[in-house]
Amino acid sequence: MAGSTKTNSIDPVAGIVQHTQPDKPKLTRNSTRKVRTGCITCKKRHVKCDEGKPHCLKCLQSRGHCEGYAVEQRKDPPKPGQFCWDSSQVIRHAAPPRAQALLNFDFLDFGNDLGVIYFDEFVGLVSAPWTSAASGDDLWAVTVPQLARNSDTLRSAAMAIGALSMWHRQSPNRRLSTLSVPEVPGNEGDSHYFNAVAHYCQSLKSQSRHASLQDTVVLSVLLLYFESLRDNRKAALDHVNHGLSLLLALITDENSQHHIAGLAPNPRPLLAALAGVYNHLTPQARSVLKDRIGSGPPLPNLAKGLKKKNHTIESFMVLLSQLPVTGTDIGDVPAVFNSLDDYQESWSAIRKAHTAMVPIMVETLTSSGAMHSKDDKAIEDFHRNLLGNDRIRDFCDRSAKAMDALDVAFQPLFNKIIMTYDDESPVYLRAIHLRLQYLGVHIFDNPPEYIDMASLNTRTPLFREYLSVASIALRLARREVQRNPALQMSLQYGLSWYLLIMAFFCRDPLLRDEAVGMLRDYPGQDGLWSTRALYALALRCRLVEQRNAMEGTPDEQWARLWRREFVFEDGGDRIIFRYMDRNEATGKWELVEDLAELEEGTYEMRWRRQPVTGSGGLLMVELYAAANAEDETHTPP
Repeated sequence: MAGSTKTNSIDPVAGIVQHTQPDKPKLTRNSTRKVRTGCITCKKRHVKCDEGKPHCLKCLQSRGHCEGYAVEQRKDPPKPGQFCWDSSQVIRHAAPPRAQALLNFDFLDFGNDLGVIYFDEFVGLVSAPWTSAASGDDLWAVTVPQLARNSDTLRSAAMAIGALSMWHRQSPNRRLSTLSVPEVPGNEGDSHYFNAVAHYCQSLKSQSRHASLQDTVVLSVLLLYFESLRDNRKAALDHVNHGLSLLLALITDENSQHHIAGLAPNPRPLLAALAGVYNHLTPQARSVLKDRIGSGPPLPNLAKGLKKKNHTIESFMVLLSQLPVTGTDIGDVPAVFNSLDDYQESWSAIRKAHTAMVPIMVETLTSSGAMHSKDDKAIEDFHRNLLGNDRIRDFCDRSAKAMDALDVAFQPLFNKIIMTYDDESPVYLRAIHLRLQYLGVHIFDNPPEYIDMASLNTRTPLFREYLSVASIALRLARREVQRNPALQMSLQYGLSWYLLIMAFFCRDPLLRDEAVGMLRDYPGQDGLWSTRALYALALRCRLVEQRNAMEGTPDEQWARLWRREFVFEDGGDRIIFRYMDRNEATGKWELVEDLAELEEGTYEMRWRRQPVTGSGGLLMVELYAAANAEDETHTPP
């Protein structure tokens, strides 16, 4: 804007640009039009309005409510500014990416002032600490807002998310996991929900009229975010199915390099960031089924594409994980990291290398004799061979050495940030999230450590540290939830899942109970997981542990606990849980299956016993076969 200047300062530790805006010079009367932007309530009272958005603070303090602002329709809506990619143009004094994200709304066509409010809400939501810290890149904080500002399709989707966030903000329900969407407007705040649906539909119409590769790929993520934010996991699974199919076609096509080049002037970072979202959600989509076991592949469009391309889900996930191209090798770890950006680059390289274990695990599974066996002894031998496999052990040993070196170099920086920064600082929260990511992989993605009770007991200090750091993250999260529950929606966070794994596998009963308690009070929603379902499963597992401890040596008890398997049906609202239970009549331990269905809006559920579904063998084998098999009778959405 003419007459204003902006200065930037960079925090070297966090790699975050901070913006300051000096006072604007006073404009002359000729340059200023008369403002009539006060709220409806102040206009009726004929008093000066403080123009606070979305509600006037003066009204809220004096009267307890504000009727909001009249929606001013623009007489001549300006067309969106032309957005031209020109990779040959060099801008030597360009603003930093986060500064570029703060564009002037007046250049865009929002239709009315409410559209501006919704878009502003969207930008604040997707750049919130929980979302941006978990992603590890600028996808949400910078890239998506920039692209949305310059595309009718993406801007409509962004306004849909912003309107839904406004509805959450004004809802008396402060937990995403127990929300109930309105069917008809019940109060003034519900209008935001129906406006959100209208903008959602508008984005689909715009996409059908003006299709582009960039809009199609990014829109799939935005609509996935929207459906997750209103807890519609069945629709979210459809978008995962569609988005993964797009990525498969894009990166495996004969002309893939040409298609990728047309995605953006520097397409690799954008493609890698989008792939990171879907790579995180794909394993969830194998456990959270839209329908029931046996009703077809969980991701039908993807399954059909994988068959044509001669890929499996596992090989495709490895392919996606290789998209981020970094110049950092896993051995290039300094003595001490100087910034979180430097650490994250090395951490990303190690995580990328860690995905090479997936094909080894699959090969061990498919070559075992337990693939189609129902014999308890054969299945026990399979678990023992899998967890004791020499190739897997050697891989994990090499990975552990690299991660230990990374941890030594990160500890001084981490401790400095924790002691220097306030816990409200984005730098502090980012450091906490990065520490949780490291501990999650180090503790839970090391199969050989789970082979027997002795190995697991040595992991107890790590389990304890994980819960300690997680408690800090959740304390900060609950503070944000009081402002807006939508701030705790993340497509790339996995804390709730790791808490469930802790409740299953940690051998310290006090730590297990602490993990269950954290799940009960969990304030957010992580991807496709239903927090209520994870908590219900953790509670049920506590009873299984109690019955299992009645008989046998520690190693015999642990071998029985290997048989615990579960899957979430009907979009996550129906839980199937298998485990070994003692038959009181025969005194033998037998495989049983329990079922529970979540009731809308509550944490209450009832478990009941049912016959074991499927073949009665390993549930993971049935899910693996379903995910990689094309069902000709299944109609894709």
